[in-house]
Amino acid sequence: MIDKDSMNFTNGESSHIYVWFLRNKLTLLAINTISTIILFPLHLFTVTIQITIYSFPEKIIQSITATLLLLIMLSVIWKGMLSILICGLGIILIYSGIILPSYSLSIPGEHNFKGIKLVDDPQSVWTASHGYFFLGIIMIILSTIIAYKPSILYVKNRPQSMNKIWLNYPIWYDNIKIFCGHHEPNIRLNRLMSEQEKYLSWRYEYILTDIYGELYLVKPDSRVPESSTILRNNKNRAMIGIARYGN
Repeated sequence: MIDKDSMNFTNGESSHIYVWFLRNKLTLLAINTISTIILFPLHLFTVTIQITIYSFPEKIIQSITATLLLLIMLSVIWKGMLSILICGLGIILIYSGIILPSYSLSIPGEHNFKGIKLVDDPQSVWTASHGYFFLGIIMIILSTIIAYKPSILYVKNRPQSMNKIWLNYPIWYDNIKIFCGHHEPNIRLNRLMSEQEKYLSWRYEYILTDIYGELYLVKPDSRVPESSTILRNNKNRAMIGIARYGN
């Protein structure tokens, strides 16, 4: 038996903070997108203009970068731990990619940065910088998709939720027999139930029933043709249908 009124909200939806995020989600998504776009010229600036990590322009770039990354994190922080973790990883990679060229200029000779051995070779520094930055961008985009449009990542033939499956079945009305072209005595649906099922029928809003070879959602107090069959679970033989109340 399936609860048709299952909710998709988190337990914190009643808090004022969550309500604020929910009301401003489009604004947050726009901030996320704009911030991500602005990061590109900042990254290009650091890999094309040779400035040390201690210079004033570099400090400004670091401040702007940190602000943009915090705004991006703010846009997904209310969407669950998975989005937060992926976004956090992306932020670390992007920040590393932006400061790496300046860092390599500030420390002459061979040295390590984030586990990567760097030498006085601009090409290797740029390659590492681009790698960090674009991998971070991918992480940011992935976290945003998971937060705001996870259906993009679903496979085409993934199993449907039960709430959507019920939409495939029409609802049975007592007067539908007028259109069926069949002449058969109508009986109450509970005539097809066992004594125990009759006792539990109040828990169902609709019961899945085979009527003339077609499956319908039938209210427990409806009348159906005498040849109808109630569908039951193969394991415990319980009636299949939509719950009237939540579990």
